[in-house]
Amino acid sequence: MSNFDTTIAKIRAFRDARDWMQFHNPKNLAISINLESAELLEHFQWKSMEESEAHARAAREEIAEEIADVAIYLF
Repeated sequence: MSNFDTTIAKIRAFRDARDWMQFHNPKNLAISINLESAELLEHFQWKSMEESEAHARAAREEIAEEIADVAIYLF
């Protein structure tokens, strides 16, 4: 099993343990991707380029979590 297949299996197991498949239709997934990407954007709203770069370093883990949320919905 490849790393990709392993990752997908873990995402599906997480989803299935919570009975979330019932919500996974194109409309709900598109909304969820948009909401999660908005949470990512909040980290940079109203910041200059320099402030954004400093914040990205300081909040690396939180930003990574938002990126992961988007990626999970995409998978």
